[in-house]
Amino acid sequence: METGLLISILGAVSAIIVSLVGAWLANRNSISLQTRKLKEQHYTLYIEALHYLIADNNNENIGKYVFARDRLFLIANEDVIKKMIAFEENTNKKVDQRLHDTLLTDLVKSIRKDLRLKDKNFPHIYFKTNKKSSTS
Repeated sequence: METGLLISILGAVSAIIVSLVGAWLANRNSISLQTRKLKEQHYTLYIEALHYLIADNNNENIGKYVFARDRLFLIANEDVIKKMIAFEENTNKKVDQRLHDTLLTDLVKSIRKDLRLKDKNFPHIYFKTNKKSSTS
């Protein structure tokens, strides 16, 4: 009878340990997915604000961009923040369009890397502007 009781106790302890480890792993995975979703939202808002700022550099769009950028300081990884600052520092003044596009491409690549998106041959990117030309 002692052997049967010992086996039952070992089985119960094993079941408790397995369920605790399973719960811990599920919680860790859930936190990781929530963080990734939060990063996706912040990065999307940042790119959207940057797009509108480039399309129309007015006070409202500057405010939206600064707000989106400041939120990234809380959630983005170090590489993204460094690339974002480099992009800003080198595009606040008149720069060669190639340098601008290279810095933008580097920034987007680092964002994609932070989101764990795989890229083999990510293209050189740029923002298209919707400037209307006046014809007289």
